[in-house]
Amino acid sequence: MREKFRKLIDEAERLNGIHKDRIEESRTRYEAVRRFEEPDRVPIHVWVEGMSGWYLQGKYGLNMAEYFRSHELQAFYQLKERIDTFKELGDDRLEIDTLVGVEGGVVSHPSVIGCKIVFPENDWPWIDVRYHPLDTPEKIDDFRVPEISKAGIMPQLIERYEKMKKLVGDLTTVYLHVGNGDPERPLQMAVYARGYSNLIRDMYTDPQLVHKLLRKMADVGEAIHNFYRDLLGRDLSKCEVVDLYDNFLGHFSPSLLRKFVLPYYREWAKKYGWKYWTISSQCNLDPYIEIMTEIPTKYISYLTSFSNLKLFKETFTPRRVLINVAYEASLMLNQTPAEIEKECKRIIEIMAPGSGFIMGTACLDWRTPEENIRTFIEVSKKNGKY
Repeated sequence: MREKFRKLIDEAERLNGIHKDRIEESRTRYEAVRRFEEPDRVPIHVWVEGMSGWYLQGKYGLNMAEYFRSHELQAFYQLKERIDTFKELGDDRLEIDTLVGVEGGVVSHPSVIGCKIVFPENDWPWIDVRYHPLDTPEKIDDFRVPEISKAGIMPQLIERYEKMKKLVGDLTTVYLHVGNGDPERPLQMAVYARGYSNLIRDMYTDPQLVHKLLRKMADVGEAIHNFYRDLLGRDLSKCEVVDLYDNFLGHFSPSLLRKFVLPYYREWAKKYGWKYWTISSQCNLDPYIEIMTEIPTKYISYLTSFSNLKLFKETFTPRRVLINVAYEASLMLNQTPAEIEKECKRIIEIMAPGSGFIMGTACLDWRTPEENIRTFIEVSKKNGKY
């Protein structure tokens, strides 16, 4: 496996050299939209890597359970899918990065607080949401932040990390997937810990208990980040951005977010001196526009294409907020190429004027037809010209 990996490193370096003009053109597009200048066309990026499984399952036929457990498979196929995506799809991804890392998935951090993890025979692990480790007030009172390196499945991930470093650490950088410098999603962790229905009820009947729970989840998040800092040498104090991202944002009203969630993000921003916020969620963010205008939002890194795009464009382009629109995975999976062409034109017509816009996709289902992906890229290139 090591020699196969070395050949992939050589292939990546060769492709980066051959296609340096293409890479520079893509980089120029991204830089232009960040300055709210109009490049030759809008930048385009499709999400087929990692948990999408479009390459891992669809192209390579991997068993995701085996992939999750194997540091060798992860190192090899993470780099292989970057190479193949660069060669085959032709969107605006930049040079082929050769760093690799151990997959923690969506389950690693919830496992730290005692969530039960289900390990299917042929799929990614997932959280058993029927079990809530802090389902009583007494359990919340008794909960203490664990030693992260010894909690949940973290010892397994650390073991894989050490093995991956031994295997290819002299050839490239090895890391753990650690997020983007944001707090470890205290709301999401609270939902997993307490249960969605219990948490909603508590917000109206026992707000002090909710704050106690979120305080402890925020402390867990800080402990997780400190663990990564010590393991990887990653200094949180040098981060400039807080990412308000949570898969459960859309389940809570703006008033509940203001009361129970934002205080903990603001605390992190103040503590670490973060200068601006990015907002992203796989839910519809329309109800939260007012909140997003009240905090120093500079980048909406995941805006579902189901959103009121016109409203977001009119609200945030004057504020010079960069927006990445995510063409929804369900549409890419089920629409015809003609429908995709029509929807791409609609999105670009609204979002392209004034720049500050990236044409992206959601995390695509591995069964998404290749014809649909190619149609998305080709139509976006054609209609995204300024």
